Amino acid sequence: MLGQIELLTIEEINAEGAYLNGGQLGDVFLPKAELADHLEAGDPVQVFIYLDNAGHPTATTKKPIAKVGEFALLRVKEITTVGAFMDNGIAKDILAPYNEQKPKMQDGHSYLVRIYLDNASQRICASSNLKKFVDKTPPNYQKSQQVELIVAGKTDIGYKVIVNESHFGVVFFSDVFQRMYVGQRLPGFIKNVREDGKLDITLEKPGMAKIDDLGEKILQALKANGGKLPLGDKSDPELIKKQFQTSKANFKKAIGGLFKQGLIDLQATSISLK
Repeated sequence: MLGQIELLTIEEINAEGAYLNGGQLGDVFLPKAELADHLEAGDPVQVFIYLDNAGHPTATTKKPIAKVGEFALLRVKEITTVGAFMDNGIAKDILAPYNEQKPKMQDGHSYLVRIYLDNASQRICASSNLKKFVDKTPPNYQKSQQVELIVAGKTDIGYKVIVNESHFGVVFFSDVFQRMYVGQRLPGFIKNVREDGKLDITLEKPGMAKIDDLGEKILQALKANGGKLPLGDKSDPELIKKQFQTSKANFKKAIGGLFKQGLIDLQATSISLK
């Protein structure tokens, strides 16, 4: 329950705030400033639960950036002798202890972290040692399977991503046709499951499904731009990448398909609706 959003019942309201029924946690205090005027004893209220500085169960109606068990990009607000305190979108900041910082954090910088509950103190903490929180069992994915990605960092060969919040994968630079940044969430597809269990990821649908989707995007762009676009099979690959977040090869396949269907006319550096 700590570090989660729960629906709790108000047991008592006084001048300081309200006491909520926290079950095994006992009474959970909700400050007066967070209590809506229309609420009364017996009413349910949705809250995020944490321990205050004195270790008392406390609630807030504000939604945190991340709950326990989730990954999130958080900004460091202060460096102290015990670690880095990070902004989680509520009054209570989250501590990232020094032994959970990989790399060592700097004030004002943002880091992708996993939110966890410290067993000893029962306090909500953050860790940028992401390797601790990914699944160690071999991944059970199929080629072309759609997955959800979180960008974890940049390497010499591409972008390191967390796949379905459980395994690491990589998107090679050759497969990147859009802006990517740490903490970004986006869909992807399994390109390859290697024998060593490592995952190669692509951001575009594999096979002809990718070309069909791109063809539809091109048609929509043509309609939105008066029936003509200054892009053709001789255009600069960077211009194509900027417009459609895809390679020139895929763009040529897509416009070739649209031309064969009699939907567009082709010029060296432009296309137009028929």
